[in-house]
Amino acid sequence: MMKINYLEIKTKSIEILIPFALYWFFIGFMSLIPDVQSKDLTYYLFLPAGVKLFSVLIFRINGAVGIALAVFLRLMLTNPSQLWFGCLVISIVLTLALYVVVEGALQLFRVERNLSNLNYYQIVGLAFISSVVNGFLFSYVASAFGISQMSSGLWHKGAEVVLGNFAGNAAFVCLVMFLFKHKNFVTTLIKIKIDRN
Repeated sequence: MMKINYLEIKTKSIEILIPFALYWFFIGFMSLIPDVQSKDLTYYLFLPAGVKLFSVLIFRINGAVGIALAVFLRLMLTNPSQLWFGCLVISIVLTLALYVVVEGALQLFRVERNLSNLNYYQIVGLAFISSVVNGFLFSYVASAFGISQMSSGLWHKGAEVVLGNFAGNAAFVCLVMFLFKHKNFVTTLIKIKIDRN
């Protein structure tokens, strides 16, 4: 008889839920700044790209699953006329490509599994590589499934997505580095906010 490990199921569920929630948090934040959006599916600054990269870095395959679910839901909501199968294929292809790129780059850079020897320049390299692969792959796959925003000017749309993803990765990395560097300040702000309520 197979024994069910509930702690492992709970851990994996949390590792899927965190990237999903963070992706939607930053999508919501991006909707508050309409000037960074060029079309329904493309942005000049796409913060969820940083969430996608860090989710795969930290949570590995579970992070990729959470991101795939978030991307699938976003595609379904932003383009309701698109068949669900097309949105599913796009989200799986993009997330699988991101996962393969990150895992391959970590091996190429000889980064430990616990990321202890990951440095800033390697993060920039990962951000650049993942932005290029995601940008052009998204444009190609979305165009292949006939998403109208991506059907013309494939190279132009791909470059636009690459730049938006790279800018989003850079901004997200800066945000994370700021939070880690000033974690005592952020903790104090949170405590003050809680004490006031």
